[in-house]
Amino acid sequence: YVPSVVLFNTFLVHQIRYADLMAQAVFALYNIVAVTGFHGQTIGKYFARLRVDTSQLMSQRTFFAGMREVAKLLYFTPIIGVPLIGINLLVCLVTGKMLEDYIGQTAVVINPNGRVIKP
Repeated sequence: YVPSVVLFNTFLVHQIRYADLMAQAVFALYNIVAVTGFHGQTIGKYFARLRVDTSQLMSQRTFFAGMREVAKLLYFTPIIGVPLIGINLLVCLVTGKMLEDYIGQTAVVINPNGRVIKP
């Protein structure tokens, strides 16, 4: 998220809010494509040997992956972001899952195949 914010703020100097919205859209689209197209792995999950498990979903995999990624963007909103991060940490400590995993009906698991990222 942060690299895309820096990139768009560099090119859209006088339109900061527009640059922020564009960065959020790129972040959500990248994560949706990565989770649905590369066996549940983004670049970070690839190096951490993790993946997003979507096996619980019967249909509409892309829709729920999109909901999961858009839920993450709420942490960057000015008013509700900080309290939502606190709630998310409490939920994670109690249940072991993040709020975005509940919203997207997914789970982040250790990738048993190691670092395999194939389209």
